[in-house]
Amino acid sequence: MKRSLLYFAMATCLLIMAGCAKDETGIIPSNLSNVRTEERPGGIFVQWDKPSDNTVMYVRISYYDHLLKKDVSRLSSCDTILLPNTRHKFGEYKMAIQPFSSTDTAGKVENLTGTSGKAPITTVASQLTLKASDLSTNAQEASEGPIANLLDGNTSTYFHTTWNNPPAAPHWMQVNLPQEITEFYRFFYAPRNNANNKPTDFDLMGSSDGTTWFLLKNFTKEADNLPVTATGTYTSGDLSAEEPFKYIRFSVNKTNSGSVFWTMSEFKFYAVKIVDPEAETGNK
Repeated sequence: MKRSLLYFAMATCLLIMAGCAKDETGIIPSNLSNVRTEERPGGIFVQWDKPSDNTVMYVRISYYDHLLKKDVSRLSSCDTILLPNTRHKFGEYKMAIQPFSSTDTAGKVENLTGTSGKAPITTVASQLTLKASDLSTNAQEASEGPIANLLDGNTSTYFHTTWNNPPAAPHWMQVNLPQEITEFYRFFYAPRNNANNKPTDFDLMGSSDGTTWFLLKNFTKEADNLPVTATGTYTSGDLSAEEPFKYIRFSVNKTNSGSVFWTMSEFKFYAVKIVDPEAETGNK
């Protein structure tokens, strides 16, 4: 009887020890296969084939983040992951990929390299706050269309250069900008909501002192698709400031009705910053 009890106790201990050993080791995940990378804009796309035995619960990828300047890790429970905010200029990224099972048991580490696609260029446009006192003209019509109407947010009102014994062409509208433009810019305007006196050829002039002027760009209906309908508007592309300026003149050479005078309902001006992440300085 005593011998039977001894055998039972020993068997129980062995079972307990076996259970403890299983708890300590857990489920060992099988190896990943066919691990590969692809370039994505500002990112590295990593993909792999998961083993068919379903022993892999999630995957961890570790690498050095050049922008954060530290080692980072990312997890995926799928068979893909995108590593964001990477840069093509940093060359090959060295990575370590490792599977984990449902018991958080780590599997085999595999080393790989991947190259990021170029991060996309972004454009940030900031509308400048203009006041009526920033606007002036050499040809204000006294009976209608005060120049301040360009800033009231209402396309039913308008600015009108003088038709009553008008001065010689060109009639211009000047804007004293609240800041100097040194990089890029754009502008918007809406013509008066009728069919006449719409600019079809104008010079955008620039000046750093309000006295000496230079041509920024000539715009025409044919080349720039200037609006001549009652509801059309115009937004320029992002233009480079070849030299700094703080004043602009909108100087009209021709209109769709052949008049020397012209009209406009709204005007906006933007300072534009174009950011190229690949050109920004940074250490590897």
